[in-house]
Amino acid sequence: MRTRAALDILRDPTYTVPPVPAAVEPASVAWLRASVARFSDGAVHERRRAHVVEELAAIDPARLRAAAFDRAGRALAGGVPLATVARRVPVELLVESLGGPADVVPDVLAVGRVYLPATTPADAEADRAVERLVAVFGAGERGAARIGLLAQACEATAGLILRAVDRGLWEALRSDPPVRGTRRVDPLDGAEVFVDFGTDGRLAFGAGAHECPGREHAMALAAGVVQAAR
Repeated sequence: MRTRAALDILRDPTYTVPPVPAAVEPASVAWLRASVARFSDGAVHERRRAHVVEELAAIDPARLRAAAFDRAGRALAGGVPLATVARRVPVELLVESLGGPADVVPDVLAVGRVYLPATTPADAEADRAVERLVAVFGAGERGAARIGLLAQACEATAGLILRAVDRGLWEALRSDPPVRGTRRVDPLDGAEVFVDFGTDGRLAFGAGAHECPGREHAMALAAGVVQAAR
């Protein structure tokens, strides 16, 4: 990879996200990846991202923080391990905010575990989970936006919470962010490159067209849980 600042790459529209295989049937992780903003570019990305932004606009981060503090506090007082609380509470509250039932939380966690193509291959359990989530949140790009929003809230938010309990949110983002980088396709040779975020706190939620639209909500959820854990 050529020597170039990560921020420059993320803001350069000629560096595109690695493509994912097309998938038509709304019953698999492959369909979800092929239908969300995260793995698309250009006008398609803008249209899909607008769905996510609209969903998030209806959710008050301040209420999320207060609810996260209350629910995490009760769970921790009841002996639930922090690692479990960190994974479940943010997802539970987002599911509720999107009008979904509590019993889909395990499905969201199953999908979140394999959502990113560069981590773990999808499996039959996750595919069945997507099928059940489609039945609740809908198909098409709007349904995919809701499911993708939930899936992305799993591992990264839990990782931030667990890192921040001892050092605080901003220090955790600066020194040990849960998302260490992302991938882009080099426009000059078509090679896939890893964009290392390093310890630049500005990049914890990405930058440019693909900057995470849920930053404020993720920070609110994490702050509530961390406050309860201290």
